Amino acid sequence: MKKLLSVVLALVLCLTLSVASAQAYTAGTYSKEVPGMHGPLTVEITVSEDAITAAAVTASMETPGMGDVAGESICAQVVEYQSLDVDLLSGATVTSAIVRNALTDCLKEAGADVDALKAPRERSYDRTTEFTADVIIIGGGGAGLSATATALEEGVSVVLVEATDILGGNSLVVGGFMNAPIPELQDYAFPERSASVESLITAALDEEPVSEAHKALQDAVRADYEAYLETDKTLFDSANWFALQTWNGGDKLGKLEIVKKLANTAYDDMQWLIANGQEFRDSVTLGGGALYYRSRYAVLPNGLGYITAIKSAIEKNAEDRLTVLLSTKATDLIVEDGKVVGAKAINNRTGDEVILHATNGVVLSTGGFAGNVELRQKYCEGEKWPDLGPSVKTTNVSGVRGDGIFMAQNAGAALVNMDQIQLLPYCNPNTGMVNDTVGGGNGSSIFLNKEGKRFVREDGRRDEMSKAIIAQTDGIMYIFGNAETYGVTSMYDCKTLGGQPVSYFLENNLHGFVTADTIEEMAEKLNMPLENIKETLDAYNQHVEEGTPDEFGRVTYVNKLEEGPFIAFPRQPSAHHTMGGVDIDEMAHALDADRNIIPGLYCAGEITGVVHGANRIGGNAIVDYLTFGREAGRNAAHAE
Repeated sequence: MKKLLSVVLALVLCLTLSVASAQAYTAGTYSKEVPGMHGPLTVEITVSEDAITAAAVTASMETPGMGDVAGESICAQVVEYQSLDVDLLSGATVTSAIVRNALTDCLKEAGADVDALKAPRERSYDRTTEFTADVIIIGGGGAGLSATATALEEGVSVVLVEATDILGGNSLVVGGFMNAPIPELQDYAFPERSASVESLITAALDEEPVSEAHKALQDAVRADYEAYLETDKTLFDSANWFALQTWNGGDKLGKLEIVKKLANTAYDDMQWLIANGQEFRDSVTLGGGALYYRSRYAVLPNGLGYITAIKSAIEKNAEDRLTVLLSTKATDLIVEDGKVVGAKAINNRTGDEVILHATNGVVLSTGGFAGNVELRQKYCEGEKWPDLGPSVKTTNVSGVRGDGIFMAQNAGAALVNMDQIQLLPYCNPNTGMVNDTVGGGNGSSIFLNKEGKRFVREDGRRDEMSKAIIAQTDGIMYIFGNAETYGVTSMYDCKTLGGQPVSYFLENNLHGFVTADTIEEMAEKLNMPLENIKETLDAYNQHVEEGTPDEFGRVTYVNKLEEGPFIAFPRQPSAHHTMGGVDIDEMAHALDADRNIIPGLYCAGEITGVVHGANRIGGNAIVDYLTFGREAGRNAAHAE
């Protein structure tokens, strides 16, 4: 991990031929707290009488794996070059600038000639413009890193190309849970069997099959379920049931054979992560939009644990066979005699064209286009989502623009399901991001509109929840839960999905977070009719007690919402994930319009269009990028 990080930083910082002119400082250590993107950020810098000797970000609420990488890089550059003319990291430019400006304030206090420190440094960049490897991997998010790790495990050489300065992409800002049937945890997932939850299974088995393949999968689930009924397990699950629910949950638009591969591989992918250092919480829960109790949350916030584990897998086998090119944007695939043999790219710092030669194969893993307003309006705006314009925020990080989809198309790949996009219902109305959603819940929270009423099943599909929220007053809802929901005694002890202390938002009255000991107090703070909230909670608690589906179709219940303290915070849908893209087969080969393999080209992750259908099940994106990222890396390594 450290070795990989040092390689990455070296590529980001490039070479320099000169440093700033001599300075005179008042020796000491100086500190500055400034507002970051998501909360306070503190820097510290130490100077002698004539040099900057140390710099660090000592406290931060920025996105893990992104903001901290940016802070580390800016601090390292300031010390190494004795200069404030530093390179901001694309992918985290805002945080980079915040850290640089805070360090500037510290150096002013130390008596520095800041104008001299800001003077342009002479730079000499690495102008290497051709690279050759067995496998070229374009896109350094979860799928690209998984492909890299697996190709290296297979013993081949890899060049990994990433358009920004940070590895991880959208996979760093996910909710932090993945799905898999987990036999060793099923026995104690519930205190007793739940008839309402099992109604999901019987309903899926009673459905009229639309094909022989559908019927065969139903029969497999039926056999699994009948075997389960002969045991004393408290939760039914199997790879077959996971596949059937995933396919049904996407309106059967995904390719069933692809969905089955994802479901059958999920548990092994989870074990691979664990073997490489991933830590999960020891519980099975219901992640947002997961539709079933098969979600497992990582210990580290957001997607940091997953990316850290995959980087660890890369480090084990990198040796001298890995080259990482950051700030390098691929533009075109190179096709010779019908085979993809490489790619063209641009070095974002020098503007030089870079030629990438692949001896065996090329993996495209550049992500989707939910953050690209022009593309999502062109392909996805319609009856289901009539407005996907600039007013609809996104959870996506910068740099993920969907470019790779059209690179593949230009090389002959077919595009499918391009009209399918997912809006995530749990996002901050101001930022569009999900990282400040309260994490660690057990699935017992509810959604309230501004009138204090429930309006949709909270354990349902993400598209149905998002559409229902948009139809409410101001397109806003509040997630409402209590201490038991989040396993705490005080709501001030909660943390967000991004690992941020909820106490900060409560104490500073930020983002609409509200806590109260009683329903009466909560109604007053939210300016909602007390009688509506009471009526809503009474009805909900009755269903919890009876374990019966409610009028919205909710079937999953854990605890009543009777005792405080309570918490509520506003949420609004954001453009999150595009389910359309390149057609692939089970081995991650890109396919043309006649479903013929395009030799030398593999695709994985959100760039593909055959996995999730019309609605992505929450927690399946991680399974997707692991399953097909590893598949692409493995098969590209052995392509001829």
